[in-house]
Amino acid sequence: MSAPAGRATLRAMDLRAVVHRLQRLSPWVVDAGLAVALAAIALTEIARDAPCPCVTASDAWWSAAFTVAITLPLVLRRRYPFAVVNAVGITAAVYNIIDIPPDPYTLTFPIVVAVYSVAAYARQPLAVAAAVITAAALVLLNLPVMADENDYADVVNQFLLLGGGWIAGQNTRYRRRQAELLRERAERAEQAQQERERVAILEERGRLAREIHDVIAHSVGVIAVQAGAARAVAEQRPDRARETLATIEEVSKDTLVELRRALGALRAAGQETDLRPSPGLAVLDELVEQVQRAGVRVSVREEGDRRDLPSGIDLSAYRVVQEALTNTVKHSRSPTAQVTIRYGASWLEVLVTDDGEASPGRALGGGNGRPQGGGHGLIGMRERVAMLGGEFEAGATRAGFSVRARFPLAAAGAGR
Repeated sequence: MSAPAGRATLRAMDLRAVVHRLQRLSPWVVDAGLAVALAAIALTEIARDAPCPCVTASDAWWSAAFTVAITLPLVLRRRYPFAVVNAVGITAAVYNIIDIPPDPYTLTFPIVVAVYSVAAYARQPLAVAAAVITAAALVLLNLPVMADENDYADVVNQFLLLGGGWIAGQNTRYRRRQAELLRERAERAEQAQQERERVAILEERGRLAREIHDVIAHSVGVIAVQAGAARAVAEQRPDRARETLATIEEVSKDTLVELRRALGALRAAGQETDLRPSPGLAVLDELVEQVQRAGVRVSVREEGDRRDLPSGIDLSAYRVVQEALTNTVKHSRSPTAQVTIRYGASWLEVLVTDDGEASPGRALGGGNGRPQGGGHGLIGMRERVAMLGGEFEAGATRAGFSVRARFPLAAAGAGR
């Protein structure tokens, strides 16, 4: 890049930085600065013309007073645009009728700004009324001088300036309204997305409640059976053993009833429960066979020493693999997928990868696995893993798509 081009780029960057800082200023500060600047311009013109013999000191002071009276209301141009345009217009009309020299031409600019402001910020009926009043005032004030060709040109210029200010204000109103509509539409879309996510989470929690019921009901049922068997075969202190085991059996059965009653409130009406054990990684081969029948070749690899897992983690790990492979079958063109089960000292990691496309149907949300669109699968997996204190990631990779879940085992040991 040449030196002149580099300096031009730096100037453009500096200008953008200045514009950005100005946009962050309070509207009150901006409007006050604008009013002061316009007053300073007009007062400078008055000071320049004051030495003229046709301008007395009294005329100069009166012109300065009218200048301040015309520019000062612009501080409120956004909050009270209709009142400001009337105040500015009436003051300017009085100044024009009195005809005090030197009559600075730059006082046209505050009037243009007032007309622009009423068109941009006032209610539309008031903006139209202000345009009509301004046009009528211009015609009435300039009727005596329109016969002169030069004065007529000045009137045309005034109409063009004020008309251009009003059109610019209308354009600002339109663009602001469009921005508001886009913002409202985005907010509605975000609310709708949040509602879909909330419904999806509630649905997934219902499914989790059913599965938790199955896991706990099965475990407690086994305890009840074992306690009953232990009571029958106890040899040492049979009377105390029978009493203790009878209590265990009774408490287990009562707990099973209470669990069904409490978790049943989370179920949809009319759903039945049973004591069948929930699936886990031990039956992963059956899931792989189902997926392969759907046309996707799946390879399973285990790393580390296999161990018995807490029932909740075993079930959740199985569900993560199931949902990831289901996404591969439904949304990916990949013919292959790989499932990796890693057993660590205090954690279990499940990784499912394929080389398919990260299509929108897979409900991608980047590296955090947050969904987009209508997909609920990733929401359910994230919710399931989070409930067990784990970490979840899903997203596109260079080779395709991956889903990873990592479960802590130490904290879950008590839940076996």
